[in-house]
Amino acid sequence: MVKKKQPETNLKRRTPVFQNVWFMWFWLIFFPPVGILLMWRRGRFTKVKRIVATLIATAYFVFPIIAVMTTTLPLYNNQKEFLEKKLKLPYSLENVKKEDETITSKLNDDVTLIENIDDNGAVHELIMVGQGEGTDIVLSMGLLIGMTNPDLSQKDVGQVLKDLRLFDESYKYQKNETKVEKNTIRYNLKYDQDAGVIFSVSKVN
Repeated sequence: MVKKKQPETNLKRRTPVFQNVWFMWFWLIFFPPVGILLMWRRGRFTKVKRIVATLIATAYFVFPIIAVMTTTLPLYNNQKEFLEKKLKLPYSLENVKKEDETITSKLNDDVTLIENIDDNGAVHELIMVGQGEGTDIVLSMGLLIGMTNPDLSQKDVGQVLKDLRLFDESYKYQKNETKVEKNTIRYNLKYDQDAGVIFSVSKVN
Protein backbone atom coordinates (compact mmCIF):
# COMPACT_ATOMS: atom_id res chain seq x y z
CA MET A 1 0.00 0.00 0.00
CA VAL A 2 1.42 3.32 -1.08
CA LYS A 3 1.08 6.12 1.46
CA LYS A 4 -0.21 9.37 0.13
CA LYS A 5 2.20 12.22 0.41
CA GLN A 6 0.89 14.90 2.70
CA PRO A 7 0.76 18.35 1.11
CA GLU A 8 3.43 20.68 2.41
CA THR A 9 2.18 23.57 4.46
CA ASN A 10 4.12 26.77 4.79
CA LEU A 11 3.82 27.81 8.43
CA LYS A 12 4.94 31.39 8.86
CA ARG A 13 6.59 32.01 12.20
CA ARG A 14 5.11 34.98 13.99
CA THR A 15 7.40 37.55 15.55
CA PRO A 16 6.62 38.14 19.25
CA VAL A 17 4.99 41.51 19.86
CA PHE A 18 7.77 42.70 22.15
CA GLN A 19 10.32 42.13 19.38
CA ASN A 20 8.57 44.43 16.89
CA VAL A 21 10.13 47.80 16.20
CA TRP A 22 6.81 49.60 16.62
CA PHE A 23 6.48 48.13 20.13
CA MET A 24 9.81 49.67 21.11
CA TRP A 25 8.88 53.07 19.66
CA PHE A 26 5.51 52.95 21.43
CA TRP A 27 7.21 52.66 24.81
CA LEU A 28 9.93 55.16 23.95
CA ILE A 29 7.21 57.76 23.39
CA PHE A 30 4.73 56.91 26.15
CA PHE A 31 7.04 55.50 28.86
CA PRO A 32 10.71 55.96 27.90
CA PRO A 33 12.27 53.73 30.61
CA VAL A 34 10.65 50.62 29.08
CA GLY A 35 11.46 51.75 25.53
CA ILE A 36 15.11 52.32 26.41
CA LEU A 37 15.35 48.86 27.95
CA LEU A 38 13.83 47.22 24.85
CA MET A 39 16.12 49.17 22.54
CA TRP A 40 19.28 48.06 24.34
CA ARG A 41 18.21 44.46 24.86
CA ARG A 42 17.31 43.97 21.22
CA GLY A 43 20.45 45.78 20.01
CA ARG A 44 18.53 48.20 17.82
CA PHE A 45 20.63 50.75 15.94
CA THR A 46 24.31 51.40 16.40
CA LYS A 47 25.71 52.08 19.86
CA VAL A 48 26.09 55.79 19.15
CA LYS A 49 22.48 56.07 18.01
CA ARG A 50 21.31 54.15 21.07
CA ILE A 51 23.21 56.53 23.36
CA VAL A 52 21.71 59.58 21.62
CA ALA A 53 18.21 58.07 21.72
CA THR A 54 18.65 57.23 25.40
CA LEU A 55 19.67 60.80 26.27
CA ILE A 56 16.74 62.28 24.33
CA ALA A 57 14.21 59.85 25.81
CA THR A 58 15.54 60.38 29.34
CA ALA A 59 15.30 64.16 28.99
CA TYR A 60 11.80 63.81 27.54
CA PHE A 61 10.78 61.72 30.56
CA VAL A 62 12.61 63.52 33.38
CA PHE A 63 12.27 67.24 32.55
CA PRO A 64 8.47 67.42 33.00
CA ILE A 65 8.81 65.74 36.40
CA ILE A 66 11.47 68.23 37.48
CA ALA A 67 9.35 71.13 36.21
CA VAL A 68 6.36 70.00 38.26
CA MET A 69 8.46 69.44 41.39
CA THR A 70 10.12 72.85 41.18
CA THR A 71 6.96 74.80 40.38
CA THR A 72 5.49 76.56 43.39
CA LEU A 73 1.72 76.22 43.51
CA PRO A 74 -0.28 79.36 44.31
CA LEU A 75 -2.39 79.79 47.42
CA TYR A 76 -5.15 81.28 45.27
CA ASN A 77 -5.50 81.03 41.51
CA ASN A 78 -6.51 84.66 41.04
CA GLN A 79 -7.13 87.89 42.86
CA LYS A 80 -10.91 87.49 42.86
CA GLU A 81 -10.64 84.21 44.73
CA PHE A 82 -8.42 85.75 47.38
CA LEU A 83 -10.53 88.89 47.71
CA GLU A 84 -13.50 86.70 48.60
CA LYS A 85 -11.46 85.05 51.33
CA LYS A 86 -10.21 88.37 52.66
CA LEU A 87 -13.77 89.32 53.59
CA LYS A 88 -13.42 86.99 56.58
CA LEU A 89 -10.92 89.35 58.18
CA PRO A 90 -12.58 91.59 60.77
CA TYR A 91 -10.54 94.51 59.48
CA SER A 92 -10.95 96.95 56.66
CA LEU A 93 -8.03 96.94 54.26
CA GLU A 94 -6.64 100.46 54.11
CA ASN A 95 -3.86 102.21 52.22
CA VAL A 96 -3.80 99.47 49.60
CA LYS A 97 -0.71 99.78 47.40
CA LYS A 98 -0.39 97.58 44.32
CA GLU A 99 2.90 97.05 42.53
CA ASP A 100 4.09 94.60 39.87
CA GLU A 101 4.60 91.65 42.21
CA THR A 102 3.06 92.70 45.51
CA ILE A 103 -0.09 94.16 47.02
CA THR A 104 0.43 95.84 50.38
CA SER A 105 -2.39 96.85 52.69
CA LYS A 106 -2.83 97.86 56.31
CA LEU A 107 -5.14 95.84 58.54
CA ASN A 108 -4.65 98.30 61.39
CA ASP A 109 -1.92 100.47 62.84
CA ASP A 110 0.14 97.45 63.92
CA VAL A 111 -0.48 94.87 61.20
CA THR A 112 0.49 95.02 57.51
CA LEU A 113 -0.50 92.38 54.95
CA ILE A 114 1.62 91.75 51.84
CA GLU A 115 0.42 89.55 48.97
CA ASN A 116 3.06 88.22 46.61
CA ILE A 117 1.48 87.68 43.18
CA ASP A 118 2.66 86.48 39.79
CA ASP A 119 2.07 87.96 36.33
CA ASN A 120 -1.35 86.29 36.14
CA GLY A 121 -2.52 87.70 39.46
CA ALA A 122 -2.29 84.41 41.35
CA VAL A 123 -1.37 84.80 45.02
CA HIS A 124 1.69 82.71 45.91
CA GLU A 125 2.50 83.99 49.36
CA LEU A 126 0.91 85.99 52.17
CA ILE A 127 3.17 87.89 54.53
CA MET A 128 1.89 89.49 57.70
CA VAL A 129 4.16 91.99 59.42
CA GLY A 130 3.17 92.92 62.96
CA GLN A 131 4.63 95.47 65.32
CA GLY A 132 3.88 95.95 68.97
CA GLU A 133 2.62 93.43 71.47
CA GLY A 134 -1.12 93.64 70.87
CA THR A 135 -3.52 90.74 70.48
CA ASP A 136 -4.20 91.89 66.91
CA ILE A 137 -1.01 90.15 65.75
CA VAL A 138 -2.03 86.78 67.22
CA LEU A 139 -5.60 87.22 65.96
CA SER A 140 -4.40 88.05 62.44
CA MET A 141 -2.12 85.02 62.36
CA GLY A 142 -4.96 82.76 63.49
CA LEU A 143 -7.27 84.18 60.84
CA LEU A 144 -4.70 83.69 58.07
CA ILE A 145 -4.22 80.07 59.15
CA GLY A 146 -7.97 79.53 59.12
CA MET A 147 -8.37 81.21 55.70
CA THR A 148 -5.66 79.15 54.04
CA ASN A 149 -6.64 75.93 55.81
CA PRO A 150 -10.44 76.08 56.07
CA ASP A 151 -10.77 72.44 57.18
CA LEU A 152 -8.92 73.11 60.43
CA SER A 153 -10.90 73.51 63.63
CA GLN A 154 -10.19 76.33 66.07
CA LYS A 155 -8.29 73.83 68.19
CA ASP A 156 -6.16 72.85 65.19
CA VAL A 157 -5.44 76.51 64.41
CA GLY A 158 -4.36 77.00 68.00
CA GLN A 159 -2.09 73.98 67.73
CA VAL A 160 -0.39 75.44 64.64
CA LEU A 161 0.27 78.65 66.59
CA LYS A 162 1.62 76.57 69.45
CA ASP A 163 3.86 74.55 67.12
CA LEU A 164 5.22 77.84 65.78
CA ARG A 165 6.39 78.52 69.37
CA LEU A 166 4.32 81.68 69.43
CA PHE A 167 3.45 81.29 73.10
CA ASP A 168 6.91 80.12 74.16
CA GLU A 169 8.42 83.10 75.92
CA SER A 170 11.79 81.37 76.27
CA TYR A 171 12.16 80.89 72.50
CA LYS A 172 14.59 83.37 70.94
CA TYR A 173 13.03 84.49 67.66
CA GLN A 174 15.80 87.01 67.15
CA LYS A 175 18.13 84.12 66.30
CA ASN A 176 15.72 81.48 65.03
CA GLU A 177 12.58 80.97 63.02
CA THR A 178 9.92 78.29 63.12
CA LYS A 179 8.13 76.44 60.34
CA VAL A 180 4.99 74.28 60.36
CA GLU A 181 3.43 72.43 57.40
CA LYS A 182 -0.25 71.57 57.53
CA ASN A 183 -2.29 70.10 54.65
CA THR A 184 0.08 71.31 51.89
CA ILE A 185 0.34 74.79 53.48
CA ARG A 186 3.59 76.06 54.99
CA TYR A 187 3.57 78.58 57.86
CA ASN A 188 6.74 80.39 58.79
CA LEU A 189 7.31 82.69 61.75
CA LYS A 190 10.33 84.84 62.54
CA TYR A 191 11.19 88.11 64.21
CA ASP A 192 13.13 91.03 62.82
CA GLN A 193 14.28 93.78 65.15
CA ASP A 194 13.32 96.52 62.70
CA ALA A 195 10.23 95.03 61.02
CA GLY A 196 8.78 93.11 63.96
CA VAL A 197 6.92 89.80 63.74
CA ILE A 198 6.99 88.33 60.22
CA PHE A 199 4.48 85.56 59.50
CA SER A 200 4.37 84.06 56.02
CA VAL A 201 2.04 81.54 54.37
CA SER A 202 2.76 79.63 51.16
CA LYS A 203 2.05 76.34 49.40
CA VAL A 204 4.24 73.29 49.85
CA ASN A 205 5.59 72.07 46.51
